[in-house]
Amino acid sequence: MKKILALLLAVVMLSGCAPTPTSTVELPKSFIAETDITVSETTYKVGLTRYGDGCWHAEVLEPLAVRGLTFDYDGGSVTPGYKGLSFTFDKSRFPAGAVVSTVVDSLDRLIPYPVDVIVGDEGLLASGEVGGESFAMSLTKAGIPERIEIGEMKVEFSTLNILEEEQ
Repeated sequence: MKKILALLLAVVMLSGCAPTPTSTVELPKSFIAETDITVSETTYKVGLTRYGDGCWHAEVLEPLAVRGLTFDYDGGSVTPGYKGLSFTFDKSRFPAGAVVSTVVDSLDRLIPYPVDVIVGDEGLLASGEVGGESFAMSLTKAGIPERIEIGEMKVEFSTLNILEEEQ
């Protein structure tokens, strides 16, 4: 009888410890950020500017082999550029798994909606699914993203400055 009681008590205590959303935050709609995007063993330093829904400018800063590669997103089209050369094509034709495109698409899916967060001692935590991939995010107490893991990809924000939204 004591074993059953101890087991029931343990189950109740463990189920009571499961984190539940304690608040919601809205992510910044327009911002300039410097990020480190890690896929497998490769880390890309990318400057990201989000002007609004589907409108982005991204510039690869590292590694040196692709430094200066830019991507301008304008709704349904993307314009990659490198050393003065550029061309525009439909965003749906972008290769699946392209690093910058995956980050841009994932953030565009996350940003419009309030995110359920768990308030911790050092910041906020959120998790869920975006575009068929699981994500986990840590934010400052002010709701500024610090780190997002999307599937196997890790995005760390070294800086993020909020822009005033244009009307």
